[in-house]
Amino acid sequence: MSTDVLSDHELVERLQSLHPAGQALIDEYYRRCIPAYMEFLGIDWHTGFYLHGGDDIGPEDQARMNRHIADSISLAAGDQVLDVGCGVGGPACRLAREYHCRITGLTPVPAQADAARRIARRMGVAERVDFRLGHAGALPCADESFDVVLFFESACHFPDRRRFFAEAFRVLRRGGRLAGEDWLAAEGVGTADAERWLSPLCRHWAIPALDDGPAYVELMRAAGFDRVRFTDMRTEMDLERGFAATPTRQADLAVEIAACRQPFTRLILEGLASLGRAVAAGAFTIGRFTAEKPDR
Repeated sequence: MSTDVLSDHELVERLQSLHPAGQALIDEYYRRCIPAYMEFLGIDWHTGFYLHGGDDIGPEDQARMNRHIADSISLAAGDQVLDVGCGVGGPACRLAREYHCRITGLTPVPAQADAARRIARRMGVAERVDFRLGHAGALPCADESFDVVLFFESACHFPDRRRFFAEAFRVLRRGGRLAGEDWLAAEGVGTADAERWLSPLCRHWAIPALDDGPAYVELMRAAGFDRVRFTDMRTEMDLERGFAATPTRQADLAVEIAACRQPFTRLILEGLASLGRAVAAGAFTIGRFTAEKPDR
């Protein structure tokens, strides 16, 4: 059965029972999540950079994360950039406007690309951004055609990350830069804790599996990158502020989940709860990465 004819209830059942999730299920999840994600995340579908002692979280935190990743590889005017797994194009549009670079966003979901083009027109950057359809394991781009490849919490959804990093290396020009941030298993999480805290998270969020930071570093180096750097972002920001990691916030979510009758919305709420529990247990983190393609 094609995934697009599944009811929301059937899609949720498959995501929960078929693990790891296949590419078709992941794509369908991201087609249907557009309204819900736009409602609670806006146009930037990733974690924010949360300041210690800050007030309520909001869009400025996500914008701060966009800039943090861009600045980590000195994004500059004139750079040709590929954003892999671009969602509805929020980071691509914001970075094109703030840094005056040209960005191509890649998504496998036509509805996301359509939404991204509308957002680009609304933000006045349609001439500096382009959105294409394709998967991370087979980038529809010529060899050595970009100065920068970015990813914002998309690689965790890729069934073959080794292939993604090889493709990123291929499309970068010599001396090109790779930068991104992603959901990770915290280093040192044992099998039992991974099953307790991370497996539910993966089933809720259509993630095949979570690697840790050193695993990403190894894949980048195997692809040919050098100057590979990994930072556990718990050392840079207040990660817990962005998640339901306290008993009070968990209790609030439990009330919402109990009252929710829409299967897809309930899945997202349960996912927020599982994320918060994993953060509180120290099993989950956000990792930041930079790397370069040798210029020789």
